[in-house]
Amino acid sequence: MVESSKRCVPRETWRKFFDEVSDKLQGKGVDITLSSGDGPQHQSRLWQLHGVTYDPHDDALIVSCEQQEHVISEPQSVSIEGFGRELTSVEILTQGGGRETVRFMDPLLLSAP
Repeated sequence: MVESSKRCVPRETWRKFFDEVSDKLQGKGVDITLSSGDGPQHQSRLWQLHGVTYDPHDDALIVSCEQQEHVISEPQSVSIEGFGRELTSVEILTQGGGRETVRFMDPLLLSAP
């Protein structure tokens, strides 16, 4: 069994990192959870991902999904978690002390009825 690993992504590599993994993540299901003093709140549940990018000019991380774009302004740190070479989630600490977690899941394929 491969153990989960978590690592921090240096700010100077955010744009390149998200540009490189965005194509590989396209089509995955996305679950976005916002955590603050009020506890966790789900922003989305299994929307289909179109891409993730970091815009250094606006200092924003943008998660583009089939339903909408989710913008995380002024991210302070980015950590990724995965099993082996598979990326399973990104955790973003925000300016106001909140935490946003973006989980990536393969869609469940059902057989025909």
